[in-house]
Amino acid sequence: MVDINQKKLKDVDWLLLIAPIALTVFGCIGIASSAPDSGYVKKQIISLGIGLAIAIAIMFTDYRKIVFDIAPFFYGAVLVLLVVVLVAGTEINGNRAWLRLAGFSLQPSEFAKAATILMLARHLANVRQSFLSLRDMIIMGAIVMPPVILVLLEHDTGTTLTFGAIIGTFYFLGGMRKIFLAVGAVAIVVGLIAVYPHLKGYQKERINVIIHPEQADPKGFGYQTIQSVIAVGSGGVLGKGLGQGTQGKLGFLPFAWTDFIAAVIAEETGLAGVLLMMCLYLLLIWRLIAVAKASRERAGSLLVMGFVGLITFHILCNLGMVVAILPIMGIPLPLMSYGGTAVMAMFMGVGLALSVRMRRFVN
Repeated sequence: MVDINQKKLKDVDWLLLIAPIALTVFGCIGIASSAPDSGYVKKQIISLGIGLAIAIAIMFTDYRKIVFDIAPFFYGAVLVLLVVVLVAGTEINGNRAWLRLAGFSLQPSEFAKAATILMLARHLANVRQSFLSLRDMIIMGAIVMPPVILVLLEHDTGTTLTFGAIIGTFYFLGGMRKIFLAVGAVAIVVGLIAVYPHLKGYQKERINVIIHPEQADPKGFGYQTIQSVIAVGSGGVLGKGLGQGTQGKLGFLPFAWTDFIAAVIAEETGLAGVLLMMCLYLLLIWRLIAVAKASRERAGSLLVMGFVGLITFHILCNLGMVVAILPIMGIPLPLMSYGGTAVMAMFMGVGLALSVRMRRFVN
């Protein structure tokens, strides 16, 4: 399966490999400041090493074998792990989404995103008509529903929303008819309105903090959002200096090393650091899109663009939470937020993109 001898290192898109490494290292700076004595940085670096190994192994593997031969087994294995989590998983902050293994926490839902992208790309690769048929849309929905249901049972709302972004990306790429897009948009709006009265109290409060910030309880549900905005605003242009921030380091911003790592970066490195972070993300997305455009096969293009949609959704939602444009949803910042499984899953996507690039001249 691995054909290292047939490939040359000059075919490697080094920018595509360097950008996620730089983002993970950048994130470690924020993790070190907001959780200095936790050992999280060491675990994150170990996850980076494992992720790199995964990416390199996948890069030298024909992605078509992964998509058409391995993907169904990977998808099935991930579903089994999600079931195991519900039975024997560890609960953190109300979410039962982790498995404890040798001192490390494994979050199968992160691999479920990659598995879902693989299966959707596998299906759409054989769809040749200009527009998606209702049958194809139902099949794609059937692919997404099992992990969505299992993740919902874990009470992980943020991760559940990412699956919506994934299938939305593939509906768009597959050629969804305008009438279905319009119906889908109306259904989403109506669904949100209908679901709101049935949300849990804390979920309603998180939304109300964004809609009516003047009414937010600064010591209650509005606390984390307010502290995040303070951290971002206090950084100025150049920041307070590495390790000199107060919101994350002194614990004023709870769990800053996960969903609010961007606020820590903004406080300590200022606008300059945020611009650097955004440039690295733009570099990563640019190279992924370039790989998708260069691919001679539909499967390769769909696969890479699936990860583009996932990463973009994560970035927009996370930064929206950090600056109080969106309610807190528990969606981490890709590669930068603490989370070893998330880092490894992202590098899996990078490895697949590198594999597509190395085979861009093969039909």
